[in-house]
Amino acid sequence: MPPPDTGPTTPLLPGDPERIGGYTLLGRLGGGGMGTVFLGRSAGGRVVALKTVHAHLAREPEFRLRFRLEAEAARTIGARHGATVVAADTQGALPWLATEYLLGPSLAEAVAEYGPLPGSVVRALGSRLAAALADIHGSGLVHRDLKPSNVLVTAAGPRVIDFGIARALGARRLTRTGQAVGTPAYMSPEQAGGRDHEPPGDVFALAGVLVFAATGHGPFPGAAAADVLYEVRYGTPDLSGVPAGLVPVLLRCLAKEPADRPAGEELAAGLGGGEGNFADLLPGPLLADLGRRSVGVGDLRPARLPGPPPPAEEPPPTGWASRRRLLVAGAGGLLALGGSAALWAARGASDTSPADRKAASPSPRPPGLAPEPLWTYDAESLCQVEAVRDGIVVVSVGDTRFSRTVVGLDAATGKVAWRSPKAVVFEETGEGLVVREKSTVLRAPEPLLALSAADGRLTEYPGELGRPRIDSPRLIARTDDRLYLSGYDGGQQLLAAYATAGGALLWTQKTGHEPYAPNPGVVAAGDVLIYSASGDVVGLGRDDGRERWRTDLYVPGNLVVAPVHPSSLADGRLYLGGGEVRALEAATGKVVWRFGADRVPYPGGQSAYGSAKAVDGMVYVIGLRPADPKSPGAHEELLALRASDGALQWTYAVPDGARFEPPPLLRGGTLYMDTGQLAQPLLAVDLATRRPPWTFRSGFTEDGHVPLTTAGYTELRIAGDRLHLSCGTHVLALPARG
Repeated sequence: MPPPDTGPTTPLLPGDPERIGGYTLLGRLGGGGMGTVFLGRSAGGRVVALKTVHAHLAREPEFRLRFRLEAEAARTIGARHGATVVAADTQGALPWLATEYLLGPSLAEAVAEYGPLPGSVVRALGSRLAAALADIHGSGLVHRDLKPSNVLVTAAGPRVIDFGIARALGARRLTRTGQAVGTPAYMSPEQAGGRDHEPPGDVFALAGVLVFAATGHGPFPGAAAADVLYEVRYGTPDLSGVPAGLVPVLLRCLAKEPADRPAGEELAAGLGGGEGNFADLLPGPLLADLGRRSVGVGDLRPARLPGPPPPAEEPPPTGWASRRRLLVAGAGGLLALGGSAALWAARGASDTSPADRKAASPSPRPPGLAPEPLWTYDAESLCQVEAVRDGIVVVSVGDTRFSRTVVGLDAATGKVAWRSPKAVVFEETGEGLVVREKSTVLRAPEPLLALSAADGRLTEYPGELGRPRIDSPRLIARTDDRLYLSGYDGGQQLLAAYATAGGALLWTQKTGHEPYAPNPGVVAAGDVLIYSASGDVVGLGRDDGRERWRTDLYVPGNLVVAPVHPSSLADGRLYLGGGEVRALEAATGKVVWRFGADRVPYPGGQSAYGSAKAVDGMVYVIGLRPADPKSPGAHEELLALRASDGALQWTYAVPDGARFEPPPLLRGGTLYMDTGQLAQPLLAVDLATRRPPWTFRSGFTEDGHVPLTTAGYTELRIAGDRLHLSCGTHVLALPARG
């Protein structure tokens, strides 16, 4: 019997993984500059489309945020107009998103293979897509990249996919003002000009999609992207070949002014053709294509292209670098003791020679024995340690981050002290003690609630703080006496300060930035409140919200600024990651020193650093390691910089995938880092020896022990002499010792 036809898939490449998140990869569905889409199958036989991002992009905080927002948007759209989200891990070392595998070609593929669609099919397609846009906009989203390749033609009707640059209505741009993002041929005039792309922009793009469906070409010709963008903004659309009955409605949709275009509901009604069985309208060859795609999908087996031949045997190695290769080559015994920790090597400052590094670095040895967990709690679902307070470990439980129940564990024993069955979402900067009662971040927010760690009680904040009268309020900082919220007003971001006692509004201040989600971290330094957004770092007066200083740190072509974090503040200075590490005077915003913009990981690449930990005259940060032919497999490192002038003191190679945020935690001379990896969730580095005192392996795997959605999901908190770690569906307590 011949093997089943793999249909639209191509074989896996030699470097592709065998499994991601518990799914066996069967082949490639597509790929590009941002990532790869695989065809995968679960242990139970479910076939999914599994989207990943390229590793170098996954290290960029802004791109990781985009991917997370894409997953949220896809969940919101659901099965009616898109592809049902089956599972996702947007916080692990390699973010991924698994959706149902839709049996159908993209509109671009269908037209290329079978020619333009008949007018009746274009009407039916357009009516259903317009209704889909109406629902998408009603859910608080704009797509921003609607085009033929993002519309799948299925027997049940068209499906909208790829929300990679979608954003919430009124939400922050992830690009700077004036920068156009999207596909030129299907951009709206406002999007092409770098302005806001709201629901009317999606309607404009839909008209372009329908012109393509009817004719095989877009409405705006051009040999280069700049020519197309000019035509989009100022030219007359080319509707040659469009059925005469469709021309008037498409011209309305292609109006240059957003206010002149119809809304989704009006467009759906104007097109008509939304009734009946969509499959019955499709041309015979296209319908036959859909039938072929459904045959044999469940019987597919992984297919992989052969790899290159093995390299010729090298002569016996000598010298320092060769001994390091021997350590890697003979890691079989070491890996049994410490996994990838056996591959780490302490290195001195980058201006020292290999011989000097050998003399200055401690001799390599196997890591010590990791401490045994003091207790383990099985939540039986994805969980996360949110806070440790008053002898209680506060844990959120649930397979979606945006609707979870809460349990309080006795920090000494791990036994359940209380449960709160009410579904809530934790505010990211609320230190685990501020929540909302709501099911999704894209809906209207519910009252702001204080969570008592002692007994789990939820209490609405008093006064205006409990129900803030600003649009889309989000908590951005919490102090003992105040809560700081961000929202928007008239298309601009708004910050507001409230008194915790009494809930009175103390001040509001427009920042000059466009609104966005999630909101930035904020730190309080004396009488100044500091936040970062869109490349700016801004200091506001804590008492009145007035701007004290503003420093522009935007670097074209590089990452902007990592979110500010309280651990990054020390001795009157704030230390920021991003495309480089910067030290700023907290009182004035003056840049004192910069480090590392030239340490690129590969030719043409970009330097990247996470949030910094500042303590005892040093700054510790995770960053991408500069290209090193002697260590081609190491891509990330822990850097120790002198706080006074940014001079590099030492670096330490760490396994790829170590989280850039939050900053490392320090206890008793040991730095602890949350890796985001389920099997080895914790890195420890002794600052005296610059090597791991031990390597902890959880004993959990991505297969069998945890649901598929939990792969790579970890969170670390330190309280007293204990590490509290959520790892997939479990919470562990470990002694914090070297």
